[in-house]
Formats: sequence, C-alpha cells, structure tokens
Amino acid sequence: MKKMKNLFKIIYFLIVVMTMGGCDDFLTVVPQDSLVAENYYTSESNVRANTASLYGSVWWDFHTQFMWLAGDELAGDIYYTYDAEGQFYYNQVGAGNKFNNTGWEGLYRVVSFSNSIINDMPSSARLNGVSEDVIQKALGEARFMRAVAYYYIAENWGEAPIIENATELITSGNVADIYVNKHTQSNLYRFMCEDLEFAASILPNTDEEGRVTKWSALGMLAKVYITRGAYEANGDYFTLAKEYARQVIEESNLALYDNFSSMFDVEANNSSESLFSIQCMVGSYGDGNARNVNWSRGSRIADQTWGAGKGPTISLQELFNEQPNDARRKWTYMTHGDYYENLDKANGGYTYQFSYRDPDDLDTQVESTNGMLAHIKKYVIGKSADTGGQVGTNQDAGNNIYILRLSDVYFLYAEATMGLGESTSDATAIGNINKVLDTQGAGYNVSAPLSFLDLIKERRKEFAFEGNSWYDIKRYYYRDNTAAIEYLNSMKRDQLYQFDFNTNNLDGLSTADKYVLENDRNSYVIGWETTDTGEWDGERVNNIVFNSSSMYISLPAEVTTKAPILLEGAVDYYSE
Repeated sequence: MKKMKNLFKIIYFLIVVMTMGGCDDFLTVVPQDSLVAENYYTSESNVRANTASLYGSVWWDFHTQFMWLAGDELAGDIYYTYDAEGQFYYNQVGAGNKFNNTGWEGLYRVVSFSNSIINDMPSSARLNGVSEDVIQKALGEARFMRAVAYYYIAENWGEAPIIENATELITSGNVADIYVNKHTQSNLYRFMCEDLEFAASILPNTDEEGRVTKWSALGMLAKVYITRGAYEANGDYFTLAKEYARQVIEESNLALYDNFSSMFDVEANNSSESLFSIQCMVGSYGDGNARNVNWSRGSRIADQTWGAGKGPTISLQELFNEQPNDARRKWTYMTHGDYYENLDKANGGYTYQFSYRDPDDLDTQVESTNGMLAHIKKYVIGKSADTGGQVGTNQDAGNNIYILRLSDVYFLYAEATMGLGESTSDATAIGNINKVLDTQGAGYNVSAPLSFLDLIKERRKEFAFEGNSWYDIKRYYYRDNTAAIEYLNSMKRDQLYQFDFNTNNLDGLSTADKYVLENDRNSYVIGWETTDTGEWDGERVNNIVFNSSSMYISLPAEVTTKAPILLEGAVDYYSE
C-alpha cells in the first residue's frame, strides 16, 4: 500500500518531470492527492467518476490551441499570422514556440492520467470488492486514451518517450531513472496498437454516457494501422486496418449523422457520428470548447471573440469552389452572402458580408475583411443567448470536440483498401466515401479509380478545421516524400485576396455607396496575388517553403533543457 499512496503524491509526475510544467492546476481533477487509492476506488460509481476525468479538461492544453494549430494551420487550412500562432502558418514552429510546449505537456498529461488509472486502480478496486468487469472496462478506457495521446505525439514529434508506469521510475531510488530516452516511432505505433487492441477486446458495444466503446477502439486501430503501414511500408497493416474499419461500418449499427449544418453544435453531442469526442460543457476555464471564442469573427455573433484575423486559406477555398453546390462549404466557413439563422438571433439571424458598418453610423466599421475574405463557421455556435446558455465567458462552449468520427472510418476503409498502391477502384471503398458525401449533402460523388491525392483532398473538405489535415498529409509523406512536400508547397500561403481600388473610382461616392461597393465581390475583388505583408523577426516572408525537416516539430526547449537526454538518439522500447 505504501507504493500506492506514493503514486497519488506523484500522480502528475510526467507533467512535472517530463514536461517540466507546474502541477497546481491539475490537482482539481479526481482523484486528488489527499486521497489514497484504497479509500477511493470503493465502488463502480467511484471508478467511473475517475475514468470520466479522461474525457474533459485533461485534454485542454492540447485541444484549446495546439490541436488546430498543428492539425489545421500547419496543414494549410487555417490562415492566421499573428505571433506564436502564426508560426504554424509560416512553417516556422521552433523549439521555443509556447504552443509547441503546451501541446507536448497536454498530451503527456493525458498519458499521466491514464497511467494513474492503469497502474493504481485495479488492486485497490479489487480490495474493495469492485467487480472485475468494471475494472477491465476502466482499463480499456484508460488504455484507449493513452493510445490516442501517443498517436498525436508520434505524428507531431516522431520519437518520444514511452512511459507506462511513472511510479516505478520515481520509486526506483535512482534519480537518473526519471529522465527517459526517446523511443522510436515504430515502437510508438506498436505500443498504441497494443493498447487499442486491449481496449477493443474489453470495451462494451454501447455506452449511454458518450464514453468510448469497442467501435471507438476499432476505428482508432484502423487509423493507427494505416499510419503504421504507410510509415513502415508494410501492406499487412493495411489489411488489418481494412478489417477493423469494416467491422465498425458493418457491425456497429451506428449511423452517419445526416445534418452537416448541426453536426458541430451542441445538439449533435454524442450522436452515433461520435466515436470519440472530448466532452465539453459550460463551466470553469478548461471545461469547454474554446473554438467558439478562437474562431468567431466578431461581437455580432459571439460574446467573446478572437477570430477576426482567422479564416479558411485560399487553397482550401479553391478546393471547395471546384464543387460549388457542396452544402458542407457554408457550414465549414462563411463568405459573402451566407445567412445563418442560428447566429445573432436577436436581430433575425446573421448574414456574412465582407464589411459591416453600423447602419446608424456608416463611418463606424463593425466588421472588416480579412485576407481570406471568409471566416470559420465549423464549431462556431454563437452567443449564450443564441444557444440557450450553451456558451460561457471562460472559453467554454458546450459543443463537444470530435477526435474520431464515424465518417472518418468510412474514409479509412478506402485508404486501407488502397494500401500502398496509388489508387483504388474497389466498389465498396468508393461506395463508402460516396455514402458520406451523399449523407452530408456534398452534391457530387467520386468515381473509380480514386487516387491517394484525390482521397486526401476529399478528406480535407470533410474534416476541415477538425485537426485532421496535418496527419493526412503525414501519411502522404510516409508514402511519397516528394509528392507530399510538393502538395504542401502548392498551397499559396504567401498570397492574400486583393481589392481593386484603382479600377473602381471611389472618389465622389457617398459613404453609403462605398459601403455597397465594399460588399460587391464581382467588382471589388480581383483574386489573389503574391503579397509581402508577412513579417517574421523583422524580415519579410514572401515564400513559405516546406521540406523534409518541416515534417516533424522540434521538441520543446523547456523539455530538452531540463531533460537533455531527449536530445540523444532514440532507443528501442521492446527487447525483441
């Protein structure tokens, strides 16, 4: 029991030692360090209360910014150029980037919480007569979460330490043991698969509380095995991934969510589309979804707003423009003329205009254009008054954040069918993608043969702003380094939409007429062109170039300064 008590005193060991962050803000998460395990895991409800902590605020440091900065902005889907966040757009994320550090800390925080359950809960729960079924399900949840955290760690930083039991490290009597070598990326994939295979074997088919299930684990296994297969050029892993995806699609009885316009609102929380979502609620700082604040354009549609300068990139917009009837576009990003009845309800809804001026004072500009002439809609749900109180003032909207959607598994089936090949004509694979497109109102279908690049582009539209795109590009890179880098360098990141002030004579026009002209896309906008408006460290940025060194983020300096062993080469975690 002594080691068990010690564990709760050092439950946040990984954050303190491996990420060198403070732990005071973590101590509000059950179990608190004042509790000892044998007095806490006394019932099924206590065990489930503990595993519930794995679904919410433990993910905050990851999802509040790093998730979309890496997953969407680095991937070329979100335009934003300010300060440390802008470094992701400019492909200049260094070891000193603060969001690089909080992303690493946040993911290892999830690992730490998962490990505390995996290593401490079983013996104390058994001591208190908790059923083995409850214990095993809790282990399945914790190992699922640990695997997901390591998936993001591997794809962003490549080589990283695998930590299974911090207690053994801290109680070994050797201070040097707390500093752990990095392990190889292949080892990380193997470790994830072992965790997910265990979770798939033990988790239930359903859970009314929105917790992960067998299908969640199988869907994540499909994604990890596809990634592992691409990284290691091993076709057998694609075969496994295809079978796991098939089981989810054909045996789960889960249905695709059929209303893309509300899929990212509170009403869709824990629908059958959600295989794993971070559970969000209005409450304290860290409890909710911060995207409503981070991405909202202005005060007309949000109680708090930081999103005026953010928008969908030119390349993402051009991709959507290839299919102008795609209903998903309007609910992915807003551009001129789009109307949303669920925003600004007090004023009859919200119509997006390039520029909006106070009707009673046209010299006062309330909303102005950004360089993309568009703003993000996905996950933006409005004000508290628009949502029945589902938006707070602590960056805490109540709409959940998807980590794995059912639609993703339909796409993964096609990717697994393709294997290491350049395309697929498999009717089931094509049919699965078209089922998603039909359900979501895309207004078109794909046809055979479907190339890998076409698949990536289809995924880009379906999962834009969900933190997926960078990891799709990484799989492309594993398959074909050169092609993936060419794809990244084709995204026109150094360009903005420009306006035709010269052709349109503004002299002599009334303020009201100028306001009309500001919102006349046909006469006002002349398309994009190279711009030198970007600045970084006093130097002009006209050319944002990716190469092989761009495909992994540097380990955070705060980590390597305290644990220089992480600068050494990776070692094998497995002895065989």
